[in-house]
Amino acid sequence: MEDAPTAASGGIFISYRRQDASHLAGRLYDRLADRFGEAQVFMDVDAIDLGLDFAEVIAGAVGGCQVLLALIGPRWLTAAGADGRPRLGNPDDFVRLEIQTALDRDVRVIPVLVDGAPMPGQHELPAPLARLSRRNAFFMRHESFGRDADELVVALERALAIDPEPRVERTFRLGHEVHAIALSGDGRLLVTGSADGTARVWALASGAELARFSHDDGMTAVAVSSDGRLVAAGGADHTARLWEVASGAERIRFDHDEVVTALAVDADAGLLASGSFDPTARVWDTVSGEQRARANHDSMVAGVALTIDGRRLATASADHTARVWDVGSGGELTWVGHDAAVNAVALDRYGELLATGGEDRTARVWEVESGEELAWAGHDGAVWAVALGPDGRLLASGGEDGTARVWRAASGEELVQLAHGAGVTAVAFSEDGRRLATGSLDGTARIWTLRR
Repeated sequence: MEDAPTAASGGIFISYRRQDASHLAGRLYDRLADRFGEAQVFMDVDAIDLGLDFAEVIAGAVGGCQVLLALIGPRWLTAAGADGRPRLGNPDDFVRLEIQTALDRDVRVIPVLVDGAPMPGQHELPAPLARLSRRNAFFMRHESFGRDADELVVALERALAIDPEPRVERTFRLGHEVHAIALSGDGRLLVTGSADGTARVWALASGAELARFSHDDGMTAVAVSSDGRLVAAGGADHTARLWEVASGAERIRFDHDEVVTALAVDADAGLLASGSFDPTARVWDTVSGEQRARANHDSMVAGVALTIDGRRLATASADHTARVWDVGSGGELTWVGHDAAVNAVALDRYGELLATGGEDRTARVWEVESGEELAWAGHDGAVWAVALGPDGRLLASGGEDGTARVWRAASGEELVQLAHGAGVTAVAFSEDGRRLATGSLDGTARIWTLRR
């Protein structure tokens, strides 16, 4: 009897129902196999040999892929089994297992809406598939298959390709140690915080310095709003400040009892999170100045992160722990530990994944709800910075060993290593995941092109 099929890393899995989208699934398979090779495209896992555990077969086939295409036709939600009930409600349904496995293993899932089928709402899906409703969908029709397939191939090429030799797109030379960086969501601006006590705003396209803001002592942390209008900076003067980029005006200031070590903002910069030696993390309303939440650690808070909606806060501390908090209630949701101080922390967009980096030379990825460790990656020195890619599939880390590295978040597989002349203090992905920004004690910040 043959072994259960498994997928090579980087492959594409096509999930579909025969009675719903088989007319396009076969054509799509041929098109993708022609472009990426038959060994990289998988479908028809329901043809499972006798005696094999179908859940294990699906886990092997889906878990090794980088992208799952969920073909959703007009009958995808309502297709019934032998008992007359919707198949999707059956926990053992192949299609459900395929998509659930992909979501659980952080495989990118792209809904492909076939022949005008609507995107299912969260309330229409079984709870394990609810996250599917938030995935950006692709539309495909029988009448325009050729054009649609070509467009999908281009999108998949971008999704699958990490350049094995990323190039430096631009280098910003500050002449002082770079302690922090941030990228605006619109992809236009880089913000740096450096040892000379300044936060500087740079145009990515031209490399020009657009604005500069100063603190009374060394700059330790920066953050920027998605639209690039507001910059937050924190420093050794015990303050976090919010500045308007266009006018240079200081909008509001927040005080800690000791050095401010880390900053983060939500998508609209309505909330600012700050961490400090004092040792607390605090969440502030950037309009009223009101303190919305406060989290206490047993030692300095070295890193903070917010979800895009501002509902969850992550903190990293020298007390060897990272924690996730509910901002509204102030309650602790998750507690995870390293073998030494935790220096950095990151959340995915919706607070489902947590990344941490520590003095124990590791970067790790955790599931927030359960606190389970999903992946582990190692440096040759302390890890000082971590970031999760916009879709949660990639982990970036920077460390004392002078490198920034990009890993698969689900497995810890190292994809690429980027070198600086000294320790890497900060890393940040662009909103489209195609670039990585790094900051270093060598006095530079760099923009690397990860994907061609």
